[in-house]
Amino acid sequence: MSLPKGHTAETKRLLKKVSKDKIAKWLLEEGYYPEQYIVPPSFKISKFNLKANPYFIIDNRIPTEPKFEPVKYELLNISFPKTELTDRTFGIIAPKIYHDIVWYLIDDWDTILKSLFRANNKIHSYSFPIPITSKSEGELGNLRAGRMIYEYLEMAENDLVAEAYNYKYILKSDIKNFYPSIYTHSIAWAIHTKEKIRKRGNRNKFNDYVGLVLDKLFQYSNDGCTNGIAIGPAISDLIAEVILSSIDTECSKVITANGIDFIGVRYKDDYRFLCHSKQDAKLIIKTLQKKMALFNLTLNESKSQAIELPEGLFREWTSEYQPFSLRYRKKISYKRFENSFRGTLKVDKKHDGTGVVDRFLSELYTKNQELKFNFKDKDLLKAISLLLMLKERKNKSFPQILGIIEQIIVQNKGNVRTISKISSIIKNLLDEKLKNVEDNQYDLLWLIYFVKSLDLFTVSFPKKISSELIKSLKSNRAEFFKPIPTDIKLFDTIKMPSKNVLLLKHLAVFKNEISE
Repeated sequence: MSLPKGHTAETKRLLKKVSKDKIAKWLLEEGYYPEQYIVPPSFKISKFNLKANPYFIIDNRIPTEPKFEPVKYELLNISFPKTELTDRTFGIIAPKIYHDIVWYLIDDWDTILKSLFRANNKIHSYSFPIPITSKSEGELGNLRAGRMIYEYLEMAENDLVAEAYNYKYILKSDIKNFYPSIYTHSIAWAIHTKEKIRKRGNRNKFNDYVGLVLDKLFQYSNDGCTNGIAIGPAISDLIAEVILSSIDTECSKVITANGIDFIGVRYKDDYRFLCHSKQDAKLIIKTLQKKMALFNLTLNESKSQAIELPEGLFREWTSEYQPFSLRYRKKISYKRFENSFRGTLKVDKKHDGTGVVDRFLSELYTKNQELKFNFKDKDLLKAISLLLMLKERKNKSFPQILGIIEQIIVQNKGNVRTISKISSIIKNLLDEKLKNVEDNQYDLLWLIYFVKSLDLFTVSFPKKISSELIKSLKSNRAEFFKPIPTDIKLFDTIKMPSKNVLLLKHLAVFKNEISE
């Protein structure tokens, strides 16, 4: 048995040990919001239980013509710039719709499991979104990113490397614009097959085919749109796995039927195949293209390539960053900090879109969120300035940068002069961002939370704010998806300084490892 095949078997075994009640609780509470770096700690579920019945039930008053019409909601979106011309947009689903997606998933969990783990599938996923672990069988973890990042590292640097000696090429590919391209009707196709769903009379059999119900719920979570599902919620990741498992299985059948020996792995929409020749790689990629097209998906041609081994097994930036790494240093001088900072910029410039900026930031503090440095005066101000400039290289790093600055403030508690200077820097940055609230929503969410949680100064909000998330921070209560059912709590109030969770703790990921 190959290591990837063993990984799939172990994932299935561990998942079966977890009760449906625990899975439902995790999906509702830990999986509701996108991952930790998208929204600050106030956007946290403190109460969200699975009800005995869904909010939106199937209407069976006419048995031969069942109807299912949930209420339509719009996604609550949060974006930050991915490049100069494109944004990365995450979505929050209205709680009633989200609850019902979880309800119908759990109600027919055995069908979902069969869709996730198919006997004929030889492409093995390392991105299972529910955090199962062999260290605590039958239980689930809290961190969204933890297991997934760990599994990705294991896939890229352990399992494939260990199996690669018997192959000559590694094929890499991914799906273009994956989540925004998902066709909601394909949810039912993936679970029940397209042929069965399209059979005359089956299209409205909501009682018989849970995929039809999930299709409608995902549509109505996004104002009735059939193209695209929210990026961020755990249920979106779970449905993505169901769809890709179906495609992977069909690809496995064709590739195997052509007598090709291969090992295939996938992390979300990112594929890796070990094979023996470029001809084999060509057939694999063509098979992927054909099967993706049946689900209205497209491979990213610019990122599809077959590379002769051992090249392509490793992330090149990791070795180039190594001389600048601070990972094993307990204390850092300013000179060492600046040298590592400059090395990070150099590697990031050469290898666009990697995790080197996140890696550098994560190495500035210990696993207990204690800073490895204690700079004074000008060195401290220079370090803060450099950190804030680093945000321009990678927008998603901004929360982690603010978390480090928060620790600097905690570390300098009582030093009025230093705190005053830091407050002035943050106030200037915040005031500049508030001039254009619409384009700076992501940055403002984190800055406003940062200022209010530390009580640095009073925020001067503009008179008109359209962002419901920013309004929530201003009023210190949920101002979105109103009215929210009384038994659901989507917002945790910002408390007095020292009573709020530290940003670095909120952002913690498995073993401080960062990967992309």
